Amino acid sequence: MATGRTVSASFLTDKDEKIIELCGKIAETIKEEIPNSEDKKKFNNEFGKTSFTRDAGAGRGAGKLQRDALCTRGVQGKAPFSNRNLRWHPLVIASNPLSYAKTIERIEIEGEDEQQTLIFVVKENGIEKSYPSDKIHELSERYVTLPEHWDAHLDKLRLWNDTLWTQNSCIITAFEACDWNAALESYAVLGLSIAVDNYGVDFQTIYNKVTTVLKNQTIDRNIKLPSKTFPTQKDDIICCPLCKVQKSQNPAQLPDREREERYKFAFGGNKRNEGDDSSMQIMHVNPLVESEMRHNAANVRFGHRWCNVAMTDHSIEETVDFMEYIVKAHNRK
Repeated sequence: MATGRTVSASFLTDKDEKIIELCGKIAETIKEEIPNSEDKKKFNNEFGKTSFTRDAGAGRGAGKLQRDALCTRGVQGKAPFSNRNLRWHPLVIASNPLSYAKTIERIEIEGEDEQQTLIFVVKENGIEKSYPSDKIHELSERYVTLPEHWDAHLDKLRLWNDTLWTQNSCIITAFEACDWNAALESYAVLGLSIAVDNYGVDFQTIYNKVTTVLKNQTIDRNIKLPSKTFPTQKDDIICCPLCKVQKSQNPAQLPDREREERYKFAFGGNKRNEGDDSSMQIMHVNPLVESEMRHNAANVRFGHRWCNVAMTDHSIEETVDFMEYIVKAHNRK
């Protein structure tokens, strides 16, 4: 399975660099509004730090804002998925053709033994052009690979080892993809949420400053930011989208839950806090799907782990309907 970093993780296009640089400017704008110097450092280390990489960097890389807003999830397995990559990465995989991506012509495999490389053949201006796995980021448009492209190679791919999967981890899933401006606005929304709820920054002041940074972007003058779907209300930005309570408080304002201690070796890592009911996670108000890009400012929020787990792959409306039925079934008011 792919166990290392995304292939060409440190290679960015000029546009990629400008987008990450603008995110860094948003983070710096927020940091300057945090009054306490220690809190400034904490915000930078945990949330605002940027890494000029496709996967948010290894080890002490980027903060949570870049990892969640700009990058896909970290995945490993017997598949060519990137172990994190930029959400506007130009090559996606899907079950069916997509309206927002061109379909590639075919997949080829070049090389022998430990040097095998996936080659993606696309048609640009009527001319076929080949892109190996480590050059995929250079594609000028978004393309999609479909099941039929992989079928002819399944017998060979089934035998691939960890090394081969890792050096070909060059693709992202369609349901995690979005355009660069949607990822940028998601970064801004999550940053506003952290600034106001976690660090007590005045909402209107920081909202005006962050949206001004968006408005003055020069990456693409034809795209007007903030978009019409960019949220404007404080509670909509800082509260968990399911229970409607600020994410810095317990989910649904319930009392703290006592978690029984579990044995762990002293030399192991400790991620137990990530399992707390109130631990913060990225949430999507409406679940991500392949056919439509939904990672955007209208749909991305920070919320409680409990609420996120409760939603699974359902919308807010579906989750509330489910909960309403449970309440009635238990004769609770």
